[in-house]
Amino acid sequence: MSGEGKHPGGDKESWRVDCASLADVRREIDALDAQIAPLLCRRLFFVKQAAKFKSSKETVVVPARVEEIVDKVRAEATGHGVNPDVIEHIYRTIIDDFTAEEKKNWDTLHPKT
Repeated sequence: MSGEGKHPGGDKESWRVDCASLADVRREIDALDAQIAPLLCRRLFFVKQAAKFKSSKETVVVPARVEEIVDKVRAEATGHGVNPDVIEHIYRTIIDDFTAEEKKNWDTLHPKT
């Protein structure tokens, strides 16, 4: 199935597919996971690089930047008719876990002398 479904006119919501079975649903989810996981890996790669440009481990988390990201993803969710609270929760978890990795990377990039 993978994205080809019954949707009128190819609008911006053309990814909304009516699945005929649970197997179709799982195929769609698996196809999305195959796209999401590599994107998360790429995101983490760049987050860890940010540690190069931060003067201390304490400057890794920038609350204003976190809120900027959350505002953007909430707006994206709302635009797609999805509960923005769910997307916000997911992103806050991603940000928390990724900044923990960035802090570890900060230690590697800035060894104590």
